[in-house]
Amino acid sequence: MANEEQNEIREELQDIADELRAIGQTGLFYARRDEDEYDIARYERVLALAARVLGLTDTRTADEILKIYNGDINPQTPKVAAFGALFDAQGRILLMQRADNRHWAMPGGMVEVGETAAQAAEREFWEETGVRVRAERLIGIYDNRAYGGRAPFQTYMVGFICSYASGTPHPTSEALDVGYFTEDDLPPLTPGARDRVPQAFAWHRGERTGPHFEREVEPG
Repeated sequence: MANEEQNEIREELQDIADELRAIGQTGLFYARRDEDEYDIARYERVLALAARVLGLTDTRTADEILKIYNGDINPQTPKVAAFGALFDAQGRILLMQRADNRHWAMPGGMVEVGETAAQAAEREFWEETGVRVRAERLIGIYDNRAYGGRAPFQTYMVGFICSYASGTPHPTSEALDVGYFTEDDLPPLTPGARDRVPQAFAWHRGERTGPHFEREVEPG
């Protein structure tokens, strides 16, 4: 089986596991609140199945995953991340080379509790590149299920066009390298960045004026 086909199967199993996890955790939250022993047993079974499915794609065992699932029994919603696009005077975009997969992307990461998405984009930009920016315009909200190479849970990526505030780009613990690139000379990008970076360039040139979003995502 080719690597590409294996990756597609792995990602589909992760999607299935994530939906089962959300159903199980949300169901258990309400079943335990209502003390419905039959629904508790059903949703515990759903959660155990979700752990088994994810375990097929993960280095952790199903039991280890289930312990993590059981530690977060609340109504489940997608996670939220944010990223920023910064251009220099020559119209080049600042990208960082991720330490985890060595591919390049716009700086970004998960939104922390108490932050707005704009604040998270600004913080992540600073932490990953040493540059302080200000989020100015919304590029869009991206559902990670629409792109390859995704995390094993649904995430909304909120993107912003940013303005420069201070600092000099440099590698960090999360970035092996940083640099400015033109659109016709981009380095190897992460799967999601292959769509988001061209859209950021279009925004910068004034060719786009409305934010991007997925109306629906086809399963698999």
